[in-house]
Formats: sequence, C-alpha cells, structure tokens
Amino acid sequence: MNIFLIPFTPLRHTSVAVVCAACCLLTWWLILAMSWEGAPWSQEWDGAVFLGALAASAGGGSVLAEGSLRRQALWKRMLLASLGTVLSLVFALGWYWAWTGLVGPLLLGKELVDPSLVSLRYRVMAWVAAGFGAGLATMLVRRFRGGLSHVVGGVVAGMVGGLVWYVAGYSLWPIGKDLFYASAFGATAFGFTFGLLTWGVPDELYAGWLRVLSVTRHSRRIPVDAADGSARERFVGHFPRGLDLFLPAEDGVMELHASVLLNKNREFRVRGLTLQPTTVRRFLERIDLSYDKNRPAPLDTRLYSGDRIVMGPAGNQTVVEFLMLPREER
Repeated sequence: MNIFLIPFTPLRHTSVAVVCAACCLLTWWLILAMSWEGAPWSQEWDGAVFLGALAASAGGGSVLAEGSLRRQALWKRMLLASLGTVLSLVFALGWYWAWTGLVGPLLLGKELVDPSLVSLRYRVMAWVAAGFGAGLATMLVRRFRGGLSHVVGGVVAGMVGGLVWYVAGYSLWPIGKDLFYASAFGATAFGFTFGLLTWGVPDELYAGWLRVLSVTRHSRRIPVDAADGSARERFVGHFPRGLDLFLPAEDGVMELHASVLLNKNREFRVRGLTLQPTTVRRFLERIDLSYDKNRPAPLDTRLYSGDRIVMGPAGNQTVVEFLMLPREER
C-alpha cells in the first residue's frame, strides 16, 4: 500500500478494510482448493481450519497494511506481520476450542459438536471467537494503541461474518441456498469489517499545507506543522520579512493578515489578524474572521482539508487553500 494513493477523506479508512477483505477472500480460495484436491484434515476440523485461517489472514493483513503505510523497514514489517498472523491463529483456535469443547456444550448441548449442524445459533460464537482472537492479537502487536477497539471490532466482525455466511448459504430468503459462495461472502464480510473497525488510517500520517490559488503566486505552498509534527503557527501577509507565506499587497493582503496553526490537540485553526475581510469558505458555510477591535483576542475557527481562506475586499482578493497531504511529501 502507498500513502500517496490514499487522499485525506473519510473513505481513507476503508483502504485497510479492503486489504483485509482481499486477504480473507484469498484464504477462502486456498482452503477451497485444498479441499478440492483432498483436505488433509477430517470433517470435524473444517470449522477450526477455516475460521483460524480467516483470523490469521485478517490480523496479519491489517498489521502488514499499517507497516506499508508507515514506511517501516521491510524486515520489521514482515516480522510484525508474521507475529500478528501467528498470534491471530493461536488465539482464534484457542477461543474456538474453548467454546466448542468446554463452554458451548454446557450451554447449548452436545449438538454443538456436530459438524453437519449449521444453525446460526450454534455457529455464530465460533465466528466471534475468530474475530476476538484476531483483535486480541493485533492489539498486542500494536502495543495497545487503539485500546479495546481491536477486540470490539473483532467481535463485531465475527458477528457480521457469521450472519452473512448464514444468510447467503442457509437462510430461507431467496438470496440464500448458495453453499459455494456462502463462505466466500462470509469471509469477505469478516475481513472488511475487521479492517474497518480495528485500524483506520490516522491523521498523523498527513500534514497540513497552505496553497495559494491566486494568479500572482499560484500553486505556491508551505507546510503548516513542523517537520517533527509538533505544534507550530504560520503567518500570512505582505510584510517583506519574517512571514511564512508572503503575498503581494496589490492582491488585497495586509501586512499581517492571518495565521494558521496546529495546536496541542492536533487541530488546525486559522485566525484573522486584520480589520480587512477574512473569510473561511467550505460547503454550505461561510465564517467571517475579520478582527473585531472590541474583542480581546482574534476570531478563529477550525480548518478542514479543502477549506479556502479568502483575504481582501471584493474585486481584489487572494485565495489560499488548506490541504492535508501525506507527510512524506515534505
């Protein structure tokens, strides 16, 4: 995966989900191919092998995708991905056998161990065990970054995967009764939900930029935050020395017109520093930041990627756009 191919939009969080879904779908195909040629395991092991492999592929795929986006060294990336794969497999099988061999028969009866019984009541907890094992493994590999979202996301992924598997293959709905694709749909839903809920592409992989859209200095741009990602403030105006982004006075910009900063809460904000018009424009919203002399502090507002800062009176304006771009572009 390449961070340069993932724009800073809410849809960026689905990129890892697609990778995990693809890994689980590939795992389904490999297990199906092995079963076609003659599986080396007995029928009683079908559930354990299938769900354990799904958990391993989802957990390992998620960790590998994160390493690729963070540009980790290849050896470290492969080591963490292998560790995530092995731990996901071990934990998933452990919880699977704990349910089917110990807890499940006590709660639901001995029918639970019958491999030909496909009722969702008896099989959903096996899917949950796979998701829980993968979530617990990825949480340990990531050193508890993200907290319990890994475990909760894994449990939800198991429920969704089990439900899709049952509806596609064994329900009474018209879309059911397709046993061949039921496991494929279930595996894909499991991987996608797991990748979506356990780890999204974080904001720290992106940096804020100011880009000039006016004719005079078109496409001139500067980064807002410091190279190490720490808080910093950038000043915009036509004062000839000491400003971060110089814009000509002929374009309606004052000596010290506005400033854009990254605060300690990792929020980008813009401040209006002059009596001249300063407006932030976004979809269906206009925010006036012109300095009010009756206030002790300048007006400010939060910036989002794609916001435009319009400086100067009508007919003589300068437009600056705020963008979130991959941090490596510095």
